[in-house]
Amino acid sequence: MALRPLRNATISFGLVSIPVRFYTATKSEDVHFNLLHESCGTRVNRKWWCPHHKKIVEADELVRGYAISKTKYVTFTDEEIESLESDDNRALDITEFLSLEQIDPVFFEKAYFLGPAAGGAKTYKLLASAMKKQGKVALARWVSAHREHLVILRPFEKGLVLHTMYYADEVRDFGAMEIEGGEVKEKEVKLAEMLIDELTEKKFNPLQYKDEYRERLIDRIRAKSRGKAITSEEPEEEKKGAEVIDIMEALRRSLGSGATRRAPAKRSAKPAKGRRTTAAKSRSTAAHKRRKAS
Repeated sequence: MALRPLRNATISFGLVSIPVRFYTATKSEDVHFNLLHESCGTRVNRKWWCPHHKKIVEADELVRGYAISKTKYVTFTDEEIESLESDDNRALDITEFLSLEQIDPVFFEKAYFLGPAAGGAKTYKLLASAMKKQGKVALARWVSAHREHLVILRPFEKGLVLHTMYYADEVRDFGAMEIEGGEVKEKEVKLAEMLIDELTEKKFNPLQYKDEYRERLIDRIRAKSRGKAITSEEPEEEKKGAEVIDIMEALRRSLGSGATRRAPAKRSAKPAKGRRTTAAKSRSTAAHKRRKAS
């Protein structure tokens, strides 16, 4: 199924302008529930209540307001907000190029595919190819949805993908967390590195992961839709294993389980000396007959 473009924009690259179209890159597969009135099963509607007039307000009576005090607001109409987004600042104005490794993923927000608009295919491919060859991404500014976005353009497959980003003042201070201190020993670090090596894959394969919770929930929905009664299952009591004494012991056990997961199937144990299995005797007899016949 072909993707539908969301909006148009223009990448400004030096004196070059590249018309592009936005496409949704991701989609949510979350299961969504509606709120119903329990007594009749009717879906309820959302209403806006004005406590001053003590009545429900219709959508066409609403305006946006910014609080400058507890009871005072500066109001804006939709037209006033849209007038702030001119054609000029809707452009994706590239300000610099850098390596993707310089940007921490904590700053990434949403992703969009960028495709060339009419007349922009050649310059679009030129920019994508040059960035891919140099291993660079582009940092740009873009005004949309009543705010100015900081965005990253990066090569993706045969084209470009855009990531909207959080500004530095939107990312909370990691140092504000209370982290309990603790001394890490060199032996512990080495064991942790061994465990990381044990679980390291050469390439990420997203197809091997799926939302098992969503699958269980959909199974329940289908069962209930067919009239099947659903009973709550009692959780099984966890088996109490040997108490882990310290982090070293936990790492050793993890390495043991990891080795078991990756190790090839073990061969059968060799028979004791002086004792030959029936299968071994049969093979020996057959070999002797073949040599005698030849």
